[in-house]
Amino acid sequence: MTKSAESADRPSRGRHARPPSELAIRWNRLVTAVRASRRRRLTAAGAAVAGLAAIVTVTALTLTGGSGQAPHAVAAHTATSPSPHEKLESVTGDPDEIPDAVPYFKTKDPDGKVVEHVTDVRRSGQFVRVYTDLGEDDENSKPAVDLCKWTTQFLEDGGDDEPRVFVHGKSDDNGSVVLANKQSDKDDCEVGETR
Repeated sequence: MTKSAESADRPSRGRHARPPSELAIRWNRLVTAVRASRRRRLTAAGAAVAGLAAIVTVTALTLTGGSGQAPHAVAAHTATSPSPHEKLESVTGDPDEIPDAVPYFKTKDPDGKVVEHVTDVRRSGQFVRVYTDLGEDDENSKPAVDLCKWTTQFLEDGGDDEPRVFVHGKSDDNGSVVLANKQSDKDDCEVGETR
């Protein structure tokens, strides 16, 4: 490689600058090679994780899709209702679902006027989320606050020392909005002003 072609590959160092030493050139090549090697390894690891996730997803869909019934239909056909506080795995196999909550709510709401709004109850980390068909304007409404209090009591009766509950409603713009919540022991289930 000629000196003029070599200098065209590198940025100009100034008219009177000393050329880099042989050691500096070798060091720069080594650093560039290590960086490229790391990039290749990270790319390969990312591809492996994505492939594994795809395999797990396909396997899960294959195993759950063969019954022909919706998961809620399977749960509705069970012969006996478990105690609301037994630690049982859900009929559908979803560890986050809490199928015992709605029967507990029905004991608090014999007329079913509040429970009819519940669409799903599930764990999300340390929190229990109660999803409803209530609207965005039902923030701090009696049904939302009642569901929050009942869920708190359900968790305390089951041995949870620090129950954390969110009651969600539907929103056109924002997915599931929070209508009531209990984020600490001092919280009363009502949400503060958010508008």
